[in-house]
Amino acid sequence: MNSVLCVDDDPTALSIQSILLKNSKFCSTVFTKAHGKEALEFYDDLVSKNDPSLGHPSIIFLDLNMPVMDGWAFLESFQSDYFSKFPDTVVYILSSSVDPNDMTRAKTFPFVKGFISKPITKEFLLKIKSEG
Repeated sequence: MNSVLCVDDDPTALSIQSILLKNSKFCSTVFTKAHGKEALEFYDDLVSKNDPSLGHPSIIFLDLNMPVMDGWAFLESFQSDYFSKFPDTVVYILSSSVDPNDMTRAKTFPFVKGFISKPITKEFLLKIKSEG
């Protein structure tokens, strides 16, 4: 796994996620964005460079409740504008929400592979890695 994108408005959560991802050798590169709009701008940049050698995140860990653009708006835009260009990308919702409606809604996106309660753990990363 080469790179992961973490999208969360909490800078402490992003720092912890980055450290955990790197220390567990889950991936070689961690990109962090503070909200959905920054994450979409990141994908705009990848598309405009059109350089396959740059690679792209294979996994996105996405918070739902963020200012500027929340996780739901990001998922809608990613599905309509980027998923066809990055079909091997999977998303894990990383949220403090325990609302069953959020879990049901997340399942409507074919690239959302799971709904994880914060914080992310080394055990969960090992599980993802073992699933391949």
